[in-house]
Amino acid sequence: MSGKIEKLSYEEALDELKQIVAKLNEGKVTLDESLQLYKRGNELAAYCDKKLREVTQKISEVNKASGGEDPLNIEESDV
Repeated sequence: MSGKIEKLSYEEALDELKQIVAKLNEGKVTLDESLQLYKRGNELAAYCDKKLREVTQKISEVNKASGGEDPLNIEESDV
């Protein structure tokens, strides 16, 4: 559960985030461990959000370039 987040795929980051949530929900970690898990979870959540926004933007660009409608109904202000 360590390492550079940027090296993770979206799916790997999401899986790690799920593991962190499960550990925190169990309540069997110390306060210090909880804080470290929370920090890592927060970083992973931000990374996943960034990756989703990037993909959403790329989908919107592809749809605009092809002249088709945007099935996701994405406004640039939403991204």
